[in-house]
Amino acid sequence: MAKNLHCIAKKHDSYWSARCLDFSLYAVGDTLEEAKQKLEEEIDEYLYDALEGESKNYAPYLLLRKADFSEWALFYTLDLFTRCRSLKQWIGEAFSPVIPHGPYNHGHA
Repeated sequence: MAKNLHCIAKKHDSYWSARCLDFSLYAVGDTLEEAKQKLEEEIDEYLYDALEGESKNYAPYLLLRKADFSEWALFYTLDLFTRCRSLKQWIGEAFSPVIPHGPYNHGHA
């Protein structure tokens, strides 16, 4: 069964930032799509390391590392605003990528 993650993206002066609230991961990019893609790659690497890699002994801690309450409040606020698509280019958006099922393809062949 697939699980959606809780992520937010924010517009800054010259770049976008993206954060996964479920694992407290963060990425930046010049565009919204680049920041989201980098974050999704980081999530994939993180899950591989936590479930199959060197950090698998710490999986319970790593998989329960959540962002603070203010970030969750922002997620639900942005989620509401994202439903009004015209606002997303001005303030940011909330998005929920699906966690892939293993084996994780994290770029280390």
